[in-house]
Amino acid sequence: MKYVIEAFSILFTLMAGLYGSVSVISVSGQIAAAKEYKADVIAEIENSNFNPSVIAACTSQADAEGYQLTVSDCTYDALGDLNTAEVILTYEYNLPFFGVSGTRTTRGIAR
Repeated sequence: MKYVIEAFSILFTLMAGLYGSVSVISVSGQIAAAKEYKADVIAEIENSNFNPSVIAACTSQADAEGYQLTVSDCTYDALGDLNTAEVILTYEYNLPFFGVSGTRTTRGIAR
């Protein structure tokens, strides 16, 4: 009987560790997907030469994907010749095994 309890204890510990590891990998995938989405949005904005309709389409598409996208114009030179935009993507992550969830933000510059 002692060995049965030990075996189930070890099995339970291994299963809990496996589930925790899978949860962490899942969150890592969520973060990577959000950062890749931000990079795609930046590339699309740059390729469209900062077209306002493309920026609006990216924002609405981000809402449909479950992200919150903010694109703001930035001027870094005195003459205002340099077109840049700050892209801020806010996403949520969830780690149910550990009871952790929250909102993170990733930023980028479209030049």
